[in-house]
Amino acid sequence: MRNDAQAMGRAGGGVLIASSPLPMSDSPASTTLVLTGLTAGFLALGGFFVLQRGASAPAAAPKFAGAAAPVAGTVRISATQLKASGGDVSGLDCYACHDEKKPQVLRFMDERRLVLPKEHADLIISMRNCASCHGAEKVELKYAADGALEMPKAHADLLRISHGKNNRNDYCFNCHNPAKLDQLVTRDGSRLTFDQATLLCASCHGPTYQDWEVGVHGRTTGYWDRSQGKITREGCTSCHDPHAPAIPRIIPLPGPRAMHPAAKEGEKDTK
Repeated sequence: MRNDAQAMGRAGGGVLIASSPLPMSDSPASTTLVLTGLTAGFLALGGFFVLQRGASAPAAAPKFAGAAAPVAGTVRISATQLKASGGDVSGLDCYACHDEKKPQVLRFMDERRLVLPKEHADLIISMRNCASCHGAEKVELKYAADGALEMPKAHADLLRISHGKNNRNDYCFNCHNPAKLDQLVTRDGSRLTFDQATLLCASCHGPTYQDWEVGVHGRTTGYWDRSQGKITREGCTSCHDPHAPAIPRIIPLPGPRAMHPAAKEGEKDTK
């Protein structure tokens, strides 16, 4: 039959390749032998891949040379968060230091640049969540002989007034009520407490506030499925320092660990 098929292929001008069929056996012993061989082969192949994976597994991620990974918390502690947590709010009592009967006089370096009182350095640093960048690293604050906080050089930019791209907003009484320092005042004259600061921000930053309301700006925690529980939407001052709202530069986290180790210098990647 094979010779006839080859002859027909030549007669038709084409090429017919005939292959011999594999011998089939109805013997149970033969079938068992074949299956056993296949199983052993797959097991051996699986063992080979396991050994290869173990030999080329990525090394442990190197320790991050910089600040520790941040904790799950906002970079700043707002008055709202402080009150809700039952923390010490004595720093928010303006009249613990100021005399309510004496109007406060602001000092300027020139016509526009405001001088931040050094006595407020403690208040500014105390509202920072140091652990958000330093992690479990111990942070020690140093104080001068007169009791004033010595701001670390790396954080010198925290002690500045820079609300906006010009100096017109760097004026305390644009937001603080000069007649009652523990109150905030909006552009339309509304009086607010410190834990209502987000409404103060909204009086000037309307579009951003609308984004915040629907959850596309800021930080929201809680349940996606509101039927399972409530959500918490952190206020503006939980991330933005109201005196310098621009988010400062922070040390980035290390990149994701590669699934395959990088080739060492001088080695040629054969993959």
